[in-house]
Amino acid sequence: MAAVLFFVIFQSIPWILLLTLVVCLYLVWVDVKAEPDLDFQVKAWWFLLVLIFHVPGYHPPTPRPRGRRGGGQA
Repeated sequence: MAAVLFFVIFQSIPWILLLTLVVCLYLVWVDVKAEPDLDFQVKAWWFLLVLIFHVPGYHPPTPRPRGRRGGGQA
């Protein structure tokens, strides 16, 4: 979560991730604008769902613990 805040505070996001997010939000907009019977709340829910699933992808993987294998001294 701290890494995501880093992107938000310092606004240093890789351009490919930002482009992917913009394209996905555009596709959601194209899809939901053609549905006249959907309420605004449902359309907003779809936008938020895309954001919720994309933002954790910006989090870099946590490093694995490093150490020696086996029962010997470190």
